[in-house]
Amino acid sequence: MHQYKYCKAITSSDPTAAYHAAINERPSNGASPGNRNKRSVGEHTKYWQPGKTLKIVIVEYNEHSFATIKNSASKWLPYINLQFEFIELDEQTMLAATEFLGDIRVDFQPGLGSSGSSLIGTDSRTGSPDLPSMVLGTDFSSPYYESLVVHEFGHALGLGHEHQHPDAGIPWNRAKTYLHMANTTRFSKAEVDANVFPLERSASRVYTPYDRHSIMHYQVLDELTLGDWHQPVNLHISQGDIAAVRAIYP
Repeated sequence: MHQYKYCKAITSSDPTAAYHAAINERPSNGASPGNRNKRSVGEHTKYWQPGKTLKIVIVEYNEHSFATIKNSASKWLPYINLQFEFIELDEQTMLAATEFLGDIRVDFQPGLGSSGSSLIGTDSRTGSPDLPSMVLGTDFSSPYYESLVVHEFGHALGLGHEHQHPDAGIPWNRAKTYLHMANTTRFSKAEVDANVFPLERSASRVYTPYDRHSIMHYQVLDELTLGDWHQPVNLHISQGDIAAVRAIYP
């Protein structure tokens, strides 16, 4: 049985708000690499200010939820110049919020199982403060759940999907992939394009060499590719991930 772990990396629906959130947090988010020229509103990174303590609000769910998320998210801490402050709040307090109670706000949706979604980096400081910036399933006993949380917190730190790296060269069978994702994850064609297939190189992203062992890489099933190409689920932060986040958060 395939243990297909998936997620949606969500971009803010308000590009202008996303740009201002990014440059207000870290002015260099708005500068192009290697020079001081400013990027456009649609082209900027979304990283947090190094040295910052991120407030991570976790909505109460059960006796396992808070500790599970805290322990999993903290796997990034040895490699980044950031600190995490974890806060557990009841759902009513979150729903009544009129200002952002946390930089990252985690809620749960049982129907997601061991899958989830997250806004990218500082995008979590946009939109309505009473809404989560990350939604996780509740299959806490799954052997894949910790890696899911680590993956989603990679997005919350500003990382994208590694399998979408323009140099990945994965020989996707697109027709089979659209059908498989529709049947197993209910992804629309547009969601598959946004979360699975390679993205064009962009000034809004910082690229390190492609790393198929990254925690930010989807499992790739052999039957969804042309020829013989597959990648098992990656359960741990890779050496490539470590190099990337150390460069982002020195």
